[in-house]
Amino acid sequence: MSVEPGFGGQSFQDLAVEKIKQLASLKSQYHFMIEVDGGINASTGLLCKEAGVDVLVAGSYVFNASDRKKAIDSLK
Repeated sequence: MSVEPGFGGQSFQDLAVEKIKQLASLKSQYHFMIEVDGGINASTGLLCKEAGVDVLVAGSYVFNASDRKKAIDSLK
């Protein structure tokens, strides 16, 4: 989680990027995927992908977008 669990629409907590990097450094030793949920949008999604995340969960960003397809495409 990159936010405090409990409700949608929260801002991304930057400390999650360092945690993702730490986990990504272990992927050569173990088989797992890194999934991030909370505060994901185009810019935070990019930060997470660059840090080594495998799966992004974006609720409010997608469902509150006027163009949901464009929002989803911005996360690829």
